[in-house]
Amino acid sequence: MPGYTAELGYSVTQAYHRDAAAEVSIATVATRHFIPYEGLLRLGFESDAVWVELRMTPIKAVATDFVDAKNPLVLRVGPYSLDRIEVYEYVAGQWTRQVGGDQQAGKSNMCPDDYHCFVLSQARASTSPIYLRVTTQNVMIIEADILRADALTTVVAKRVSQLTFSMTIAVVLLVLSLVLLAFERSILLLTYSIFQLTVVLFVIANVGQLAHLLPGFQASSVDKIGFSIFSTRVGMTALLGWALLASHQPSRAYKQMILAMLALCIINLGLISSGHARIAVKLNFYLFFINPLVQAYGVFSASNLSRIRRSIYMSCYSVNIVLIAMGSLFVFSNMAIVGPIGFFHSGNDWRLNGVIIGLILFLIVLSEQRLNNAARLAELEKLRSSAEQARANEEKLSERRALIDMLTHELKNPLGTIRFALASLKRQITGDSESLQRIQRIDASANRMDELIEHVARSNKIERTGIMEQPESIPATDIVHELIQEYSDVDRFSVMVQKDAVFQADRQMLIVILENLLSNAHKYAAVEEKISVIVTTDAAAGMTCFEISNAVAEDQEPDESRLFERYYRHPSVQNQPGMGIGLSLVQSAAQKIGASVFYRKENQHVIFTVRMPN
Repeated sequence: MPGYTAELGYSVTQAYHRDAAAEVSIATVATRHFIPYEGLLRLGFESDAVWVELRMTPIKAVATDFVDAKNPLVLRVGPYSLDRIEVYEYVAGQWTRQVGGDQQAGKSNMCPDDYHCFVLSQARASTSPIYLRVTTQNVMIIEADILRADALTTVVAKRVSQLTFSMTIAVVLLVLSLVLLAFERSILLLTYSIFQLTVVLFVIANVGQLAHLLPGFQASSVDKIGFSIFSTRVGMTALLGWALLASHQPSRAYKQMILAMLALCIINLGLISSGHARIAVKLNFYLFFINPLVQAYGVFSASNLSRIRRSIYMSCYSVNIVLIAMGSLFVFSNMAIVGPIGFFHSGNDWRLNGVIIGLILFLIVLSEQRLNNAARLAELEKLRSSAEQARANEEKLSERRALIDMLTHELKNPLGTIRFALASLKRQITGDSESLQRIQRIDASANRMDELIEHVARSNKIERTGIMEQPESIPATDIVHELIQEYSDVDRFSVMVQKDAVFQADRQMLIVILENLLSNAHKYAAVEEKISVIVTTDAAAGMTCFEISNAVAEDQEPDESRLFERYYRHPSVQNQPGMGIGLSLVQSAAQKIGASVFYRKENQHVIFTVRMPN
């Protein structure tokens, strides 16, 4: 206890007694054994009522009469969170009682700060003890001061200054986080803003201002709200750590720990609302103390956390762990703990330490945002460079496409002349078989060249062609028979088209797909084997299916892994016409119209299936 009473000429001794059986009354309390203590009484989580005995003893050298009608003695008891405080004085041969505490807020005279004040009777015998009976669902910390009313102003001013400073820091951090959130939307800043809001509300609740803000609520309801705020604060602290580390791939064990902590916080809220606040308060404190250890483990276990990030976060969480340890010592130990008045004192005051912890977490969040912004700028620069490269490539691609258009057009003209000349020579040479064979070989080469030019031109056209938003409705029977009629051996095809089947597609792309599949099957099918063409509709899936199959020799089965690769041809068919472009064109055209191409083998038959949305 401070030396306020020494200035009055008296010393005060303090002692306490746990009323475990709840059988002590003011009539029998003097017979109980009291344990002396000095300063703050810290008993941690105490479910029993605690009696405190205060005895004022004159100091002979300076003893004076402290009774002053204009300046009475005041008993100042804190903290605010004590549920019920009963003060007993022996006056005129009987015990008088005053009642206070946060559960009696409407009946007690609150100090201007977050303590409870009781004006002592001037008629009390100076040698009789003062008894306090205290109960609380919260942590049992009792501070009792006796001082004159004129000295109360100085004491209260110091405490109010500390509270104001802490509240100002908490509000400033909240405002800064909201400003940052307004400029840069992120889950991390949103989580921190909510966390900091719980810190502000927690400080308001613990200094007794929540009761003033909610005058229509019962004291017990206000108490539950305060407990719920603390539970939410613990949960948001855990969630903030997760928001910080989620993108850095923390270990699975860390994720499970965070989920467990959040689940326990939700359970705590249920316990509070159901009237089991004492259990919830204990569990909340345990979670509050282990949270920085869990977060430090998360930082340590994150697999892709940079060295600078890891160093910053571990340093901040180490300070956090020290503050929590100081708070734990403050709550549960009766050892003398001395700290400077002001901001740093709030580090070991569990009622206010959310402010300094909030500041540490704010520094972590700022660091993460700065590093994220730097990473985003680097990514943007990389994307800008990639975009410039893509533009350069697109320009080169456009030049290549223009060149292909020009070459295919220019090559078609002389090739047409050659083919016309070959036709004339065939008519003129009738008896010379050797010359006729040479002309036929030249004609085959010209045909292969013409096919190659046609494929290259078509491939170039597919890449450039934009597909109409409204596809054309094309009767399946008409287009299949139209394409098959181009072959001289039409009877080789076995065609089965479902009645009223239609293709909903771009006509040009559809012709590329069907024409190349038909040509491919006709070219490589085994001799005298039928080529099966089936068109069906799947109303449930909204698809029209085109399926073509043909038998092939065992040594000519294509390599599935390279089937749609441009210019790929099976080694056994190198002597046949073709450039290995057809199936790649089928796949490109199918992608253009949203169709899918599938390949499978069944009983030495190769089967291609095209599924087109209709």
